[in-house]
Amino acid sequence: MKLIAKRIALLCVLLTFLSAMASVAHQHSSAIESAKCSVCAAAQSAVPKTPSTLTHITFVVVATFLPQSVSAKQRLIAFALCVRPPPTV
Repeated sequence: MKLIAKRIALLCVLLTFLSAMASVAHQHSSAIESAKCSVCAAAQSAVPKTPSTLTHITFVVVATFLPQSVSAKQRLIAFALCVRPPPTV
């Protein structure tokens, strides 16, 4: 089952690559010929046109952090817990 899924995925990637190469590599000798081309028509019609709307954003302060005074001993204990010693060789 896994082998079949991998082969199908590889086939899909290969077909996608080949269709991309074909759409990039094709060219027309005149503008009239390019107007009748189904590849050019499909490439231009496949782009979705979504309207963009800007929403109004209001920032609201939820909470404030007021630092409390901390003694030097408490700072050293917190520092000792956060920093590990260098590895021994």
